[in-house]
Amino acid sequence: MLTALRDSDLEILRYCHELRFCTIDHLTALTGRHRQALHLRLQQLIAEKYIYRIKFPNPNQKHIYTIGSEGFKYLAFQGIISINDVPGRFRANELKPLFLSHTLLVTDIHATLLLASRNSPLQLTDWREGKGIYDSVTFYENGRKIRLPVCPDGFFSIVNTTRPASGSPLTFALEADRSTTTRRTFDDKIKAYCQYLEQNRQIKMFNVKWFRVLTVTLTQARAESLAELADQTVPDRLKKFFLFTSREHFSLNEPDPIYTAIYRTLKSDKPVSIMPF
Repeated sequence: MLTALRDSDLEILRYCHELRFCTIDHLTALTGRHRQALHLRLQQLIAEKYIYRIKFPNPNQKHIYTIGSEGFKYLAFQGIISINDVPGRFRANELKPLFLSHTLLVTDIHATLLLASRNSPLQLTDWREGKGIYDSVTFYENGRKIRLPVCPDGFFSIVNTTRPASGSPLTFALEADRSTTTRRTFDDKIKAYCQYLEQNRQIKMFNVKWFRVLTVTLTQARAESLAELADQTVPDRLKKFFLFTSREHFSLNEPDPIYTAIYRTLKSDKPVSIMPF
């Protein structure tokens, strides 16, 4: 039994809550703690239900950690989250492997941005995930009324701290692609984002004038393929709002490249950075 939580435990709990789902790789990179010591402490926090562990059927896949029922209560007690954010029923044990595998790619991107922000004037702000950022858009095409979902995997902003007077942060809708989405489904996603921006739905939903759609794939070949597909759908006036890159360009061990010129736009084949310095 734990006699008391340490300050370092609070850091672990905060990351488990902020990232939603993570592995020991994410926690090691973010906390800087020794992997074995962190593993032992996680076992204690799991036993006390501060952290919940999800095991895959495949023993070669790493365990996934998320905030546990007692962890929610402790974060609320510390004033880090609202008491309204404490779930009445804990549902992490009901999640499917396909969802979790997809979510871990989102976590990779989120954690890499957090790490890169430590050594850059570019800072990640206001990261959001979940149903609170889900919407839909309705439009007419060839005389038919069409309604498509707009459900980004993440919604976040980046601010350049060296130019505080330059205006608002740049905002992004994240699409994490694990090569499981069909080309038709992806085309519908792009079409939905175009209609959403054309109708200015983002002003009411997200309180932003514009946002850019950032697609991150596992391989650069897949990123190029999806960019070519999107190029056929996106009108010229909106092409600057779509960025494509792959997970091959950055990692938890080398996060800084995520802020460099690794992104392809639909306006040019020349790589650009996620935000101008």
